[in-house]
Amino acid sequence: MKTKIIVNPMANKGNCGKRWPQIRAEIEGHLGPLADGDIAMTRERNHATALAREAVNAGYRRLVSVGGDGTFNEMLNGVISDDRPIAPDLVFAQLPGGTSNELSRSFGQLSLAGASKAIASGLTREIDVFRAEAKGYSGSQVTRYGFVLAIVGAAATISWRAQRVPLLKRLGPFSYVLMTAFTSLTYNPRQYRVRIDDEAEQNLPMWSLMLCSFDGAGEGLMLAPGADPGDRKLDLIMVGDMGHWESLTRIVPNLGDGSYLAHPKVSRRHATRVTIDSDRMVRADVDGESIGQLPMSVTMLPFHLKVAVHR
Repeated sequence: MKTKIIVNPMANKGNCGKRWPQIRAEIEGHLGPLADGDIAMTRERNHATALAREAVNAGYRRLVSVGGDGTFNEMLNGVISDDRPIAPDLVFAQLPGGTSNELSRSFGQLSLAGASKAIASGLTREIDVFRAEAKGYSGSQVTRYGFVLAIVGAAATISWRAQRVPLLKRLGPFSYVLMTAFTSLTYNPRQYRVRIDDEAEQNLPMWSLMLCSFDGAGEGLMLAPGADPGDRKLDLIMVGDMGHWESLTRIVPNLGDGSYLAHPKVSRRHATRVTIDSDRMVRADVDGESIGQLPMSVTMLPFHLKVAVHR
């Protein structure tokens, strides 16, 4: 299968680029020598989107993301048009080189050797893809395809703040710890209008709302234990009306093992289509990238994406 390797050298604070010779050697140990034309380096944000589309148009059918979940998401958005893949026989793979590598973690392929074996094995597993539509910061509608999670409220604010403070970005995963504590002590719940599938609209005060396809997210977070990334359903988690101290002491410390779900103000259920709105400005995030603000709609799409696995 013709394989294109798309590398984000800036992933994980630039460590991905520094490790690229080691990563390339590991890949070639399983796939054989790589031609220079089969490798592309991203140069700016969303460059992987264009590179992935160009690769498919050039006949590549296996696309390997060398970076984190953000790089994988960019590539995903390059190969979907009008809610369908631009080629039906695509296979994606992730070589973990970013801060967050949820696909690799979920399938037990966090080592370079394990991820490379998955690429070479020919085995695949199907994962879900969803479409998120939100109001962009410029006021126009933004459409983004995702595979891990879509979040609004406090969780999206934490992600937005952690990525936009240069000093914090250099701290890697620890930046999210700092921003989670700070946001918990300053963020007030918003009033939301939520419509789930074909049910009547609900008016609810919430601290955060999360739509998860995988069970984890980020570095060491277990948001939806047991979530199946291929069941064509999103795990909808609503964190209710929390005070500052309550969110800091009862929710945040329990995100690592999923035990926060036992809190009486947290609910969990399945959904395939969710629309969220608010009278206040509320940020929206897909796969760790801020895409804008509410209103946002998230819809599970009627196809699967094949990803490489080694078992």
